[in-house]
Formats: sequence, C-alpha cells, structure tokens
Amino acid sequence: MAEEAMLDYFYSTRGLQYMVAEGMSKNSPVFIDNLLKKVDCVSASDIHQSITKHLRFHPVNEFEPFLESSGLKPTEFSHLVPCDKLFLDDDVLLLENHHVLCYCGIDPKKIGKVYKEAREVFGYETGVLASKIKAYEDLGFSRGFLSKLIVCSPSILIGDTNVGLAKVLEMLKSVGLDFDWVVKNLSDEACYEWSSVYRVLSVLREICFDEDELCGLIKKHPRLVFEDSGKWTLVLAGFETKLGSSRSELCSLFQKLPQIQLEECVSNLRQCFLFLKEIEMEDDEIRKVFRSHSWWLGSCRLKKTSSLLINLKAWKSRVCDVVKENPEEMKKWTMGSKIQPLPAMDADADKESDTMKTQFLLDLGYEENSKEMELALKSFRGRRSELRERFDVLVNSGLNEKDVKDMVKASPTILSQASDVLESKVNYLVNELGYPLSSLVAFPSCLKFTIQRMKLRCAMFSWLQARGKVAPNLALSTILACSDKYFVSFFVNRDPDGLNQLEDLKKKLAL
Repeated sequence: MAEEAMLDYFYSTRGLQYMVAEGMSKNSPVFIDNLLKKVDCVSASDIHQSITKHLRFHPVNEFEPFLESSGLKPTEFSHLVPCDKLFLDDDVLLLENHHVLCYCGIDPKKIGKVYKEAREVFGYETGVLASKIKAYEDLGFSRGFLSKLIVCSPSILIGDTNVGLAKVLEMLKSVGLDFDWVVKNLSDEACYEWSSVYRVLSVLREICFDEDELCGLIKKHPRLVFEDSGKWTLVLAGFETKLGSSRSELCSLFQKLPQIQLEECVSNLRQCFLFLKEIEMEDDEIRKVFRSHSWWLGSCRLKKTSSLLINLKAWKSRVCDVVKENPEEMKKWTMGSKIQPLPAMDADADKESDTMKTQFLLDLGYEENSKEMELALKSFRGRRSELRERFDVLVNSGLNEKDVKDMVKASPTILSQASDVLESKVNYLVNELGYPLSSLVAFPSCLKFTIQRMKLRCAMFSWLQARGKVAPNLALSTILACSDKYFVSFFVNRDPDGLNQLEDLKKKLAL
C-alpha cells in the first residue's frame, strides 16, 4: 500500500515518467521503511492516505529513492545526493540520459553502478549519450551485449570510443570466442580496465604455441583474462619468468591452475618463496621447486617459517634438505593443518655429520673433546661443506685465514647464515661504508646483525655526524651493538628532528 501511494505521488502528483515513478516506488525498501516511520497510521487502510498527505506537505529528496531504485545502497549513494536540488525534474539531463540507458536495454536496477562509476554520463547534453552508444553499435555490438558491457564497464561511455575494448574483442574473435562467450564471463560486480585485459591477452598469445591452444586456455580459465582485468595473471607470469620458467612451463602452469582467486594464488606462491629463502635454500634449488610445482603450491597457504621450524623440531638446513628431496612435503605444512615433527635423522648420518663438523672445528684450532669445542658444536648450524663455504667467503673478502679462525672462535654463530647473506654484509661494511677489514676482526659479532639493522643504524649515524651530534669514525660496536631503546635515547634524541629522520629512514628501507 505504501508502494502504491508513492507511485501515485511520483507519477500523478509530481509528473515523473511512469517507468521512473514505478521503479522508485517498488525498488526503494529502505526509503519506504524510513517514510513509514514518519507517518501516523491507525490501521493498514490508512497507509495510502497518510503517506499521500505526508508527501504533499513534506516533499522528500527524490534523488534518494531514485538512486536506491537504481541498485545502490544508502551507504553508496549518500555522498552522491545533490545538495542544491530536491526534485528529479530539476535535473533534466539526468532523467534524459537515464531514459537513453533504459532504451539501450539496461535494467533500471543496475543503472546505479553507472551513476557511481561514471557520473559524467548523466550530465551529457541531448544526443551525446545516444551517439556514443550508436558508435559501439556500428562496431557490431548488439543491444544485449552492449547493455551488459556498459554495466560491467561504465567508463567506456566516457571520452572517445574505447580502443582497448575494441582490440580485446577483435583478438577474442580471431581465436573463435564470440560476444556471447564474453557476456557470459563478464561480472556485473566487476569494473574492467580494457587496456590491461588486452595486455594479458597479448602475453597469453606469446606463451601459447598457436591460436587453438590460446582459445582452449582462455575457455578453460576465463579468469586469467577477466579477474581484476588480468592484473594478477601478469604478476604471476612475471614472477615465474624471473624464476626461469620457459614458455611451455608457463602455459602448463596456467592450464593446471588451482580453482581459487588468482590474487590468493600469487599470495601463496610469494609466501612459499619467502619460506624457501628463510630456510636458506639455494637460488637454483628454489627455481627447480617453482618450475615443477607452482601449479599446486598456489593453493597452499604455508604457516610462518618460525612456527614451522618450532613444530617440525628441526633446523633450517634439515627442513631445506627435506623440501629438496620431496617438495610435496610442504602440503602438510599449510594453515589449519597439524604439523608433525620430522622423523629423527638416521643415526649413522647424524654421527657422520657431527664427525665432519668436529673435523672442521679441529681445522679451526679447537682442542679435541674440550668444553670449548662442545659449545662450538652446539653453535654451528649447517653441514661441514656449508660451514667451509661460509668460512671461505670471509677469507675471499681479503681477511687472512688466521684472522677468520679467530673471528669464528670469538663468534661461532656468524657461520650459521647463508653464504650470500654473509657476503652481502661484508661487502656493505667494507666496500660501501669503507670500514677496514681490521674492524671486522676486532668486532666479528657485527656480522650477526641483519643487513637492515646495519643500513638503518649507519644511515642514522651519518645523518647525526653531518649535524655535529656524534663523533666521526665511530666503532662498529658502538653503532650496532646497543639496543634500539638505548640507540634512540643516547644518539637519535641528540637532535630535535632525530626521531622524524629515523622514521623516514625506516620507511625508505621498507620500500
């Protein structure tokens, strides 16, 4: 009865087009609910008369029921309601262009999306919108296809005819995919950037060996093209290419992709990549894992590395060996799964590993069966070959072997990090900052700190030195060893702008 009263008011009293008045009365439940709260009705039979009377003496903002009936929620259109207009017929162009879109075949309940994403359309002068629609019809677009396309991508009505869209449809048509297939795979909820869709189509064409393979791939996985306008497909292709995947391997990966959103797939692969880096797997081995197993890794959301190491009850090197031997073990380490500890190592292999480490320590000058050697064995992580490789990194940097032995004895854990990490730290301190090698010998523990900590602390000290707040040529131990709290209190706060500079440096390093 309230709907009938609104229809009578908007059509008979206000003189709006019947189609608009009917839509506003039947498809504005929130507006009607609020209206009913404002009128006094003794019985249901009074509703029509009460609403009619209320509307005649208390005119409403007609843009509110109009936008709600166009498919928008109050939270979506509240900022779109004009402040200087109350009646719809005050905006003649709005109603005129609304009528053109309805005539084009667009469901009035979906026109709100066009209003929200391409509001300029409703300000076009007479004939402009119709001419734009005619231009697309001249390209061979049917009314049904065009109405769906406008709802999915209102931006095609702004500016000149969308070149990217034309290219996309031309390429799809060339591989045998018609407009009906496109309509079926477009989502009213999405918003498409056609230049991006064209880019991803071009990439897929390069990957596939012929048109039939391309057609089959797109038919099987239309989301490669249409999900987020192909953005995540491009990210995934770039990620796999950097890891060395060939054209055929990429095509195979896309054919076998898990049935999840591509954004989630990319996120899972990224998490897996970080995990393999954090357990210090060699780059070549990481490439092998991804080139052969990305198709299922994309559906695995791994737990955090720290959590996995605790639950697996194993060192990084052990976990790394397990993944190398059988990458599918990672399927057991996903979020929500109960992690079982890795089985105990074979006693003979374990004994052999300890023997090799003992020999390495003897080579460094430790006394056999001494308490010092026992503590060092517990400190070292990695196989003997890895420890020797890391030891050689320090020797190859220019330090003599005796000095390196002394450094390792003083701080054994410096050999518990990957060779490339160790090399990058030495290179940063010696070649970039200009510290002499002797400073590493004097303070070997400096190599235990992360490269991020080194860069942040050194950059901050450089800034403070330029302002005369700290002495030049400070020892590495002074810069790196103190806690963050002490560092801020006794160094950063020496300058009024110190804290701001520290935060700026953190942001730059994060980027």
